[in-house]
Amino acid sequence: MDLKKGKLICASLTLLLFIPLIFTSCKKTGVSQNNNGTKNSDTTKVTTNAINPLANANAAYDGFVGAFVVRSGGNTFITNGLVDRSTAYMWGQGFMITALEDAYDRTKSGDRKQLVSDLLNTFITNNGTDWSWDSWNDDVAWAIIPFIRGYQITANPVFLNIAAQNWKMAWTRGWDNVTGGGIWENQDKLSKAALSNDPSIIAGCFLYESTGDTSYLNKCKLIYGWVRNSLFNDTTGVVNEALTTTGMLQPSDNAYNCGSFINAATSLYKLTNNKQYYDDAILAADHIVTKFGVMNEEADGCVRAIAKLASENNLGAKYNPWLVRQCIASWNNRRTDYNITNNDWRDPTPAGEQYAMQCISAVTVQSVTPEAAMITVPDGSYKIVSRSSSLALNADGVDNNTPLNIETYSNTIGQHWALTGLGGGLYKLLNVGSSKSINLSGNSGDNNAALILWDYNSAGNELVYFSSAATGYYSMFVVNSGKALTVNGTDQGAAIVQSAYTESSNQQWQFLKP
Repeated sequence: MDLKKGKLICASLTLLLFIPLIFTSCKKTGVSQNNNGTKNSDTTKVTTNAINPLANANAAYDGFVGAFVVRSGGNTFITNGLVDRSTAYMWGQGFMITALEDAYDRTKSGDRKQLVSDLLNTFITNNGTDWSWDSWNDDVAWAIIPFIRGYQITANPVFLNIAAQNWKMAWTRGWDNVTGGGIWENQDKLSKAALSNDPSIIAGCFLYESTGDTSYLNKCKLIYGWVRNSLFNDTTGVVNEALTTTGMLQPSDNAYNCGSFINAATSLYKLTNNKQYYDDAILAADHIVTKFGVMNEEADGCVRAIAKLASENNLGAKYNPWLVRQCIASWNNRRTDYNITNNDWRDPTPAGEQYAMQCISAVTVQSVTPEAAMITVPDGSYKIVSRSSSLALNADGVDNNTPLNIETYSNTIGQHWALTGLGGGLYKLLNVGSSKSINLSGNSGDNNAALILWDYNSAGNELVYFSSAATGYYSMFVVNSGKALTVNGTDQGAAIVQSAYTESSNQQWQFLKP
């Protein structure tokens, strides 16, 4: 993402030692039963609890509000940061209010509704009702969205009128036929960008839903057609940054642009039932899910869009597991003094200054992801066998950096593994022979990064959680990457790496008594 023309400030801070907290207590089970109900001492019994419970979503919301929302002198606003207590700039204020509206949608709480209303009223106090003073059309679009959604939440007609007035203003000044259409990012007219066009579609679709005025929908179709023809790669799902005045493409591949495109396409599909929009949304969403095991850049629009695509089109089975991974990683890497998480969900959020815009995505993902069933496995000592080869998870040494592989089971202590639940579906997995933990080498987010032994220190690149693709077999995911433990081959000595989850047999493991 282009960090919005320098308005979003980033800080370089020292990382604290991360100590993950437990989400909830997990029920442990004893001896399992097979399908005919008889006892089986060689397998585990699976139980389920919510892996992204409402309690976590509430805590993330409360943490953000406690850290960044200020009520003073009758005004309510979101600050820039924990230290910088000045009011966040116009577009950022709107962007973050939208996420708090997501949190309202999950609970329908009267207190949350009132906060939305108070924030929007203070926004009016600070920015007026006519936003033509801001020459950035993307700023205006991101401010319109919380106002039209605020109208849908509160039924306050003032919010609707402001949204409609400013959408029409931005369209009138922003759209022309240079480069074949599209809305200028800025009225300096240097480029037409994804970040000015896609949010305008999102806002326009909400306005059509609220008013029934087809002019909004027709203009949204025009904008989308320009984006699809000019910026969208219909082979890869990538959404590029912009076209310049001369028609030169500015390439990019980020979650911000892709997320707003997915949302725009999904919104238009809902309103028109034109399958082209659906197919485009799927292609872009699949690109994001493949690219990011766990998000490490701004994710607000992306997770909201994929959750919308899933919930409105019965695609939960396809996308909710990915959303759940984001919930686990963002929660597990939060700062526990505030329950806030910055945009890199693969590493602990450091102490010192944190900026509200860098922390809002973690609120969004917890709010828009439905509760999903987690799989729990009893604590105990196991041999762990790969489904693809029937060979056992193995460590050939006891030192740090010892690589993990598969070997014929020979009952050695290097093939015995102690599984311990930490709550909330998270586990540590220690090698009995060395008392060292499985560890994602370098805390990498890349496919084919190696799994090794390392001294256990509770970090997210050592913690795993489970899913089940087949009865009796479980897939293990590294918290910080969201990728699955995978056997890189079927022969003796094949290495254990992480890779994107495909439900393949080399990502499935059987937990058996040694």
